[in-house]
Amino acid sequence: MDVLRFRWNGSELVDVTGAPEIPLYVADSFLLNEGKVVGYQRHLERFTSSAEFQGLVRPVDAFLQAVTSALPRTGKLFPRIDLTERGELELHIRPAPELHDSIVLATATHDPRVEPSIKGPDIPALATLRSAAQSSGAGDAVILDAQGRIIDGATTCLMWFTEGELHVPPAEAIRVDSTTVAAARELAAKGGLNVCEMWATPQDLEGVELYALNALHGIRSVNSWVDGPSLIVNPERLMHWRQQYDLLAHELPEA
Repeated sequence: MDVLRFRWNGSELVDVTGAPEIPLYVADSFLLNEGKVVGYQRHLERFTSSAEFQGLVRPVDAFLQAVTSALPRTGKLFPRIDLTERGELELHIRPAPELHDSIVLATATHDPRVEPSIKGPDIPALATLRSAAQSSGAGDAVILDAQGRIIDGATTCLMWFTEGELHVPPAEAIRVDSTTVAAARELAAKGGLNVCEMWATPQDLEGVELYALNALHGIRSVNSWVDGPSLIVNPERLMHWRQQYDLLAHELPEA
């Protein structure tokens, strides 16, 4: 399947496939598998609030209803909805890349983000950061703060399991509000597992189970960290969490 691109003209989505790409104010993407999505409403709410934060004054409700109607109900896809710097609302319908249940990480050389709490403006810079990590044999780069503490991945969020608890970077580690982490917190609560916010350096994760989360792959185990801590992999826990996460996927609503 080719990538299709549609632009909202105020009343309908118009095919603009092949038109020049425009820098983004906001973007949101999710895995659409046979018409089912994990946390679809969370994605729409995050897009809406981010668009408002970026200064969009007109409502996006009609656009999002049109998106919901236009999304295919078959196939494995990775759609993206955008607000461009020109104020245009767009939908990209893209095939999903190959999915994985594990990943290798590397430490990012720097933090290139200019809008760390909004998904969209930093996508090109983060893609460059990820490409640099891939050249060292990793799948993603981990961004650290000035004190060397973990903030986020270029395309993933991090959670780690130790001493019977799940841990995530604290709210002060400014990053995009992850819909996948929200889903994982929901699963943890259902399972009676405590989730604690804490700062950690890569060295603090020596001998720990580390997980990488995003809306495309869901929950992945981090098998190793290039020139970083030695990690533990727990296949049984990974399988359980991935199975529970998949159960959170629901059919797209009728628009």
